[in-house]
Amino acid sequence: MLPRDIPLKYRLAAYWQWFCVAIPFGIGVLLTYFPMGLLVAATARYSDVHPQGKRTRAQHDADYAAAGSSGAWGYWISPWRWLQPWNNYEDGALGEPSGKHSARVGGEERTLWNRYSWACRNPFNWAKRGSRFFACFVNDCDIVWWGTGSITDKAPVITGWHFCRATDRTTGRVYYGYREVRLNEGGTVYQATLGYKIKPEHARSQQDVDDLDKAFTLRVQFASEPD
Repeated sequence: MLPRDIPLKYRLAAYWQWFCVAIPFGIGVLLTYFPMGLLVAATARYSDVHPQGKRTRAQHDADYAAAGSSGAWGYWISPWRWLQPWNNYEDGALGEPSGKHSARVGGEERTLWNRYSWACRNPFNWAKRGSRFFACFVNDCDIVWWGTGSITDKAPVITGWHFCRATDRTTGRVYYGYREVRLNEGGTVYQATLGYKIKPEHARSQQDVDDLDKAFTLRVQFASEPD
């Protein structure tokens, strides 16, 4: 099967959807870099409430603590509601609970600059994770797909492509996603993700609380190294 075998009406609908979502998405991402990400960083503080009901304090993993992390994580977000779309939904302003970001910045993740740099690494994050305009909640959808059932850019690389169409059973909203992975000469990987990050496996399995939402993205890497 080739991408041209996807029904034309679905391909056209996908192109139109991606164009319409890409405009506000792009504006939201750009606003992260200035001024919204900076405002989130400047106003972030500890919260004892996590939107997924998770813990809001944790000790960093031993490996990252040994690599120079501060040793402890807390869930910091900006309490200003109009800044919520630019907060980090799952991890907050201090990076991953594991301490990976903390180790990367030498244990200084609480500084204004490093809170800001973390916001810029994950731009417009809460909007991407929490909005049904910018994310597809696959557990609520009926999904059909074309192409290769399982692909990955991680070693061992599995090449192929898939095009998914997900229909929300409550709202009737339709989401489209395309993913392609190819091996280049020299062992690097070409990969493209367009639209919502829906996979064929989502048609036959329930996602847990960490993985309910499949965010909109437009990403092409021409020569990445397999992880």
